[in-house]
Amino acid sequence: MRLTNLLGGNRRSEPKYLLGLKIFTMIVLISGLTGYLAVLIVDVNQDAPIIITSYVNVDGVRAPNLHFGGVYNSSISCQEVHMVNDMLAPPVDCLEDTKLYYDEKINHYITSYQPIKNVFFSKKSLYYVTLKLVINEEFTLEKPWDMTLMAYDPEKDFFYQGRSDFVEESIFTLNTYSIMPSQDYRFTYSNIIREVIVPSWMNDFGVPPKYERKPYIISDLVGNPIVQDKTSEQIISFTIQPKYSNTIQIDKELRTHTYLSGLGLIGGAWGLAAAIYTFLFGANILQPWGAVQSHCCGFSRLTQNKLKDSLPTVPFSDDPNTKDQINSLSLAEQNKLFLLRLNSLELFLQEYVVDVQYLDRIRDNVDTTNNTDDNQNTNSASFTTSETISSQQQNENLAITIPPNLTQTLTADSTPQSNKTYAADAPHDDIS
Repeated sequence: MRLTNLLGGNRRSEPKYLLGLKIFTMIVLISGLTGYLAVLIVDVNQDAPIIITSYVNVDGVRAPNLHFGGVYNSSISCQEVHMVNDMLAPPVDCLEDTKLYYDEKINHYITSYQPIKNVFFSKKSLYYVTLKLVINEEFTLEKPWDMTLMAYDPEKDFFYQGRSDFVEESIFTLNTYSIMPSQDYRFTYSNIIREVIVPSWMNDFGVPPKYERKPYIISDLVGNPIVQDKTSEQIISFTIQPKYSNTIQIDKELRTHTYLSGLGLIGGAWGLAAAIYTFLFGANILQPWGAVQSHCCGFSRLTQNKLKDSLPTVPFSDDPNTKDQINSLSLAEQNKLFLLRLNSLELFLQEYVVDVQYLDRIRDNVDTTNNTDDNQNTNSASFTTSETISSQQQNENLAITIPPNLTQTLTADSTPQSNKTYAADAPHDDIS
């Protein structure tokens, strides 16, 4: 399906109106391919990555960072409970992992739990952590209760870090809860690592992208009221425990539409259009020379010169000049020219049209078979001649020398009376 073939005119063996039908079909197919290409380009520009989820096993997971903000001043206590020999060990104080301060920008008291790097939850080590907040002020109507909990992965604590994209903005408020007094909360969480594609123009072309790790957590908070007494209204307790202590979820972004994949799709569409055109109008003529031989600097001239040397009779017989030259030649010269043109045509077919390796193998097999038969016939003739010579030699060895007198006697006895027999060494007398 080449436009150059249509621009060259119709075939001399086909009606002219068929050329118009070919052009119309070509326009329809090219229009469809152009529209499909536009759709693919739009898909690439508007492509949103999909998320591929996987899970990896680890020895343990880090404890999260928790930040409490409220209008009332409070104090905090922290204890870690470890598992030793499948039994709960006595609690260990972890007050050093907490921090208290007043934020004047938002007029809130901030209480934070930020464990050090070696605090890992695992089945054979840290089992859970308890936090106990005690409000140090009396509740008043002038200062309504307001406390908020925000939890983050310790590697990306957005409570103190800025947000650079929409993913971090969504993580910032993902684990935010309103806390009420006199409650016993159970905080459970799962660790997730989001591998985000770093923006680059090369991503649109299918080049393997670079990824940025954004760890975060997803959590659940369940509260139960504490038994009421005089001091329970000012107490809030938390139990922190992971849902899975040996598994981390990996969410990896993946591009599904790129220009490289679109090129494969447009190639398939072009093949379909070419198949439709071939089904309707048949196959086009072969074009054994590509862009390098036809248009590339230097190679085009070298190819043409080589063709002139290899195929000296390039013009076809329907050329008027060629016809006049052929008609002006004698019969012998015409036969010689036709033989030269035939050899050039065979060379052209072998070089550019037909793969003759299979035919060469058949010819070699036939030549091998003929040579084998000739050798067998030659050996058989030699063997027959040898047998004949041997037989003659045996007959000569078996020959008996007959004396002359015996020859005469035998001849006289065995010959009729009307015949005469002469021996080789006997006198030439009549024998009666």
